[in-house]
Amino acid sequence: MPDTYLLGLDLGISSLKVALFSAEGELVAVESDEYMIYPEGDRVETDPAVYWEPMAAAIRRLLARWGGQPELIAAVAVSSHAETVIPMGADSKPSRPALVWMDNRSQPEADELLASIGLQRVLEISGQADIGPIWPVTKFRWLSKHEPETVRRTAAYLLPEDYILFRLCGRFAGEHTLWSSSLVLDIRRRELADEMIAFAGISRQQIPPLYPSGTAIGRVSDACAAETGLSTRTAVVTGAIDQVCAAIAAGNVLPGIVTESTGSVLALVATVQEPIFDLETRVPCHIHALPDTYCLLPWNTTGGLALKWFKDRFAEDLIARAQASGEDVYDLLTTAACEVQPGSDGLIMLPHLEGAFYPEYDKQARAVFFGFTLSHTRAHFTRAIMEAVAYMIRRDLEGLRRLGVEAREIRVLGGGARSRLWSQIKADVCGLPVVMPSHGEAAVLGAAMLAAVGVGLYPDIPSAARLMVRERERVEPDPARRDLYEAAYQLYVDLYEAVAPLYPRSAALQSDN
Repeated sequence: MPDTYLLGLDLGISSLKVALFSAEGELVAVESDEYMIYPEGDRVETDPAVYWEPMAAAIRRLLARWGGQPELIAAVAVSSHAETVIPMGADSKPSRPALVWMDNRSQPEADELLASIGLQRVLEISGQADIGPIWPVTKFRWLSKHEPETVRRTAAYLLPEDYILFRLCGRFAGEHTLWSSSLVLDIRRRELADEMIAFAGISRQQIPPLYPSGTAIGRVSDACAAETGLSTRTAVVTGAIDQVCAAIAAGNVLPGIVTESTGSVLALVATVQEPIFDLETRVPCHIHALPDTYCLLPWNTTGGLALKWFKDRFAEDLIARAQASGEDVYDLLTTAACEVQPGSDGLIMLPHLEGAFYPEYDKQARAVFFGFTLSHTRAHFTRAIMEAVAYMIRRDLEGLRRLGVEAREIRVLGGGARSRLWSQIKADVCGLPVVMPSHGEAAVLGAAMLAAVGVGLYPDIPSAARLMVRERERVEPDPARRDLYEAAYQLYVDLYEAVAPLYPRSAALQSDN
């Protein structure tokens, strides 16, 4: 497929990225930008143009940098975060500012949802067992109660990906993976749930048509072409929620493969054939981009954020050195950690800087360093943090195993995927091969893969993955470290169980201050 290109767009919660790939998955060019939304207490609203304008500018820069003919771009698709609600009028203009996912004013509506429909039923419909104001169904309900005139003026409620698709082709449309985060979609039937729509206080006609990921829905509009420089010959294709896009970019397209992303948070994606609804573990279940497939998304608030916190607080000299030399400060930290023996000479960390989520679910949990002595150095603490994240991953995998979900290998993503040491630690702790990606542009590559499927360059997502996904390295667990890490992991688990009863007392002291 010479001279055929694919454009992937990724809209994150504070940044965005656009990347151009060949039909074989080679990265041609990439551009990024940032945007900022400022909360006002529980109220978090924005003009949705804050998402599109920097995206359009990044596309223009990418095309200028590339220098190729825009009509050679066969298709474009979008990866995005979910949950932000963008009401649009029939005049194709917002009927009010977007209700950002962080907007907490619908907490009473979340409580009302639990009281009226019940957690078990909500879980069976949506796959979600942690109900709060983040979910669009609660924001729809809030609008119907507090702004009925807005509801009357709204022709379609869009989520972030939908809005970018609209700006690309001028059509209101959504897709299943993103709307599985709305709570109005029955994820088994892939149809709107009547009781959730009734609770929301809106009409079915106000939800845009929903399509599978990788569906061509139109072509770049004249208006978009004028704004971005894209060709009106380029097809616009439905993408997927960001975690799913990143997963397929890592080749996570079969049961038995688990994607692990060590970004600021720690997030796993496990591909499964059937939906799993479990109130005890409360693991989120979403629609996968693959047809008739689902994924479990266990996550924790602290992943790479623990190492960033340590770097910012205790490595100011390395930050200064990195700025002066052009080196990466994390490379400086982890190079020193390479000299520390596995197990960090008995130093164990519980990395719960902002509470523990799956599988412990203790919002009062806090971080602990245990077992340090006068002989421990900064490098020991660095390695202990890296090992703690690996212990979290293993605990997550054990939680999935109890649900009948086995992992044969781990495919790593996020900033942590750049570290060979961290990948080796994860392999040793979990006893599984760890696959490192060839580059760090996962979400946009996943979007580009869906674009390729949407225009028929590949018949399905697994076929696209076979030709577009490249492994940098496969890291095997070291059998010589098995017993040591088994003992260290059990100490990690026992340490959490020992200190968990103390967390409420710690929380009381923090609130008193």
